[in-house]
Amino acid sequence: MDKFKISQLRDYFLKTNDTGVSYKDLSKEDLLSLAILSIFDKKGETIQGSQYSYERPDGIIDENELNVTRKEYEKAIKQIYKQLKKETGKSEISTLKMPSYDDLQAMMANDKKIDFNELHMFASKGVVIQPGAEKPEPVLIPPKTGDNSLSDEEKLDFIDQALANHGDEIDRMEAVISAAEASGQPAFDFTGLTDEVQSTIDNFVPDNDAAFNLQSGLDGKQFNENGQMITRINNHAGFYEKYKYDSPEAKEYSEMMRYKGNGYKAEYWRVETLLNRDGKVFQGKVQYVLDEREKVYKIVLPPDAKPVPKISDFNAYMLYDKMITYDRQLPADKQ
Repeated sequence: MDKFKISQLRDYFLKTNDTGVSYKDLSKEDLLSLAILSIFDKKGETIQGSQYSYERPDGIIDENELNVTRKEYEKAIKQIYKQLKKETGKSEISTLKMPSYDDLQAMMANDKKIDFNELHMFASKGVVIQPGAEKPEPVLIPPKTGDNSLSDEEKLDFIDQALANHGDEIDRMEAVISAAEASGQPAFDFTGLTDEVQSTIDNFVPDNDAAFNLQSGLDGKQFNENGQMITRINNHAGFYEKYKYDSPEAKEYSEMMRYKGNGYKAEYWRVETLLNRDGKVFQGKVQYVLDEREKVYKIVLPPDAKPVPKISDFNAYMLYDKMITYDRQLPADKQ
């Protein structure tokens, strides 16, 4: 078994991270859990980009991968402790609960696999998650409060940001719309572009069947009995997130709804079949940004996706239309 190095942990994090969390924001429990995974979790899928490819681990240690002796594992844990303390410079690393060889065997005995959640729970609580444990109360999205409308200051800030960051695009939209009005023809036809996803958003029902909780820094998380995260409370940003999965075995979510603290929907993410810049089909997460009415006004494709002119026009048109609408709603002294 090779000697554990911190570069091994960083490489594993970069290959498996799709949460938007940066390496520097990882908690000590995160680091320990990922370090152990980086030792054993080797199997996965080949990720092919336009100019690169790499093997992405699946985030699970299965029976075949847990293939070290007790002595080898105990040596690796000592190396991990030493490297994490050196990497972070934090004395609280010593408060981590390091799973023993027997603890890993107990985790494996539960369901024939070990995942991040089990390792994280042990790192923070020093306990192995037991099947059939009493279920916690589900975290529910708070009821909607107020009408979610923007204040005059927020509308003005929206206009200022739009002009500062998208001035050229706004000028183009203004010219296209003015020309269309002069000819009596519509500038764009977005018929049906967001109907299906808007219906999905309107009818989204969160999964609240929680099996256990997990606290990670400012984040509170709930997981179902399959070890899939179904709720995340981002206390720092004031958001609630609800996740859905295509199957009990799925490693990544298929849908995610982000709610504001006042209970209104703010963003919706889902996995869709897309084309990359080379014209090849792949599965990617598409983000739908919602306005104060919970309606889609911006569609964001993943970086590797081939640009879609109709979506770009939709985003630009909605930005321009929203900016003009807000400007008309502002008092004269703020316009």
